[in-house]
Parts: sequence; C-alpha cells; structure tokens
Amino acid sequence: MNTNLFDNAFPFTGLFQRQAGILEEAFKQLADILRAFTAVPDKCVRIGALLAEGDTICRKIERELALTFIHPLNREDIRELNRAFERTLRAVGAVSSRLGLYGFSDLQKGAGSHATCLAEMAAEVAPLLKVIVRKGNGAASSDRVRKLKKEADLFLLVGLGELYESAGGGVDTLLAAMKWSQIYDRLEETAACLEHTVNVIEGIIQKKV
Repeated sequence: MNTNLFDNAFPFTGLFQRQAGILEEAFKQLADILRAFTAVPDKCVRIGALLAEGDTICRKIERELALTFIHPLNREDIRELNRAFERTLRAVGAVSSRLGLYGFSDLQKGAGSHATCLAEMAAEVAPLLKVIVRKGNGAASSDRVRKLKKEADLFLLVGLGELYESAGGGVDTLLAAMKWSQIYDRLEETAACLEHTVNVIEGIIQKKV
C-alpha cells in the first residue's frame, strides 16, 4: 500500500489528532492546578490517565509504522512527531507529579500565568495538524504559538525574580522557594518540548507547500 502523509485517508492522521487532544487537555489541567490549587489530587490523577493514554497511542503509532509501507522521508517525519509528542507529555507529567508530591499551600502567580500560556500554545497544535491534510500554511497558529512562547518566557522570568526575592525568610520559606524553583525549571523544559512539537509540525507543513 502506498501511503501519502498528506492524504486524508492516511492511517496515522487520526492518531495524531487524538494525541493533540490529549496534549491540550493535559495542559489545561496543569494550568487549572497552578491558577487555583483546587482539587489538585483529582487533576493530577486526570493528567496521569491522559499521559497513560498518550503513551499507548505513541506505542501504537510505532507498531503501525513498522507494518505500513511508506516513503522513508514520511516515515522519519512520523517518527519524529511521535517522539515529540511523547517527550512533551512526559514533561507535563514531571510537573504534575511534583505538584502532587510537594503539597504547596501558596500560589505563585508567575507559574499560573506561564502555565496558562502553555495551555493556549497546546490548543494550537490540533489546528496545525489539520493543515497537513488541507490547504494552507498554518501561519496564524504558528504566529500565535511564537507570541505565547514569548509571553511564557516573560512570566517565567518575572516569577523566578519574585521567588528569589521571597527566599530570604526562614527555613520553611527557603524550602518552599527551592520546591517552586524545581517547578519553574520543569515548566521551562515543558515549554521547550511543546515548542519543538510545533516546530516539527511546521517542518512537515513546509514539505507539503
């Protein structure tokens, strides 16, 4: 069977769209946690379930890829995109697991704002994927992602600055600052993974144009 990556009938299209939906929902749950700290255990469990589903899809894509006759260049695009989704979902999981473990009692506004930007970036992944199988270049979504990434970087810097300013108190304050610093580090890594996923999709789109 000769499969075209840009054909609506392509067997992996639906799987990647489902991954995009999982990614969007996982980032939404993460942003909800960092904005309000309500029902944190439930949301962490929800993220865990989403990540498990995403991992199952990643493995299914790899299995299907081994069984599908496809051009080598398309095969490499599929594998790279699949790995990008996998890394991004794992990065979300690293943030979520620490939020559930550390049991914070206070909020960091910068972290909430940063996570909100990431959730909005994740919401642009599905529209970009649709461009692969239809006309267009996805410029609007790509531009929005870049704008949101710059905003996220700014919120990260502001949040870290406020965190370090507040770290001069007692032992408890210092310990909380150290924990939040780890959260910020992993949020930054998650942003980089998400941006890479978008870049991979953009590369595929450019090959189609």
